[in-house]
Amino acid sequence: MAILVWIGAITAVAGLIGLFWCIRQAMSLRGAATDPEEVRRILRRVQLVNFAAVGVAFFGLAMVAVGVILS
Repeated sequence: MAILVWIGAITAVAGLIGLFWCIRQAMSLRGAATDPEEVRRILRRVQLVNFAAVGVAFFGLAMVAVGVILS
């Protein structure tokens, strides 16, 4: 079950990388002087990636928990 823990940890880290990407994209919009429609389009994409990243991180942490319980 150690392999499940490692795969879960890698998956959780991938989710965290996605979350940091979302934060970076949203912060870059703060300084940019773009039209509101462009900002909405970018934020819509960032929101989609954010939800996916949270799901991936949660799934990775669940795999770690299952691996620890089964060990």
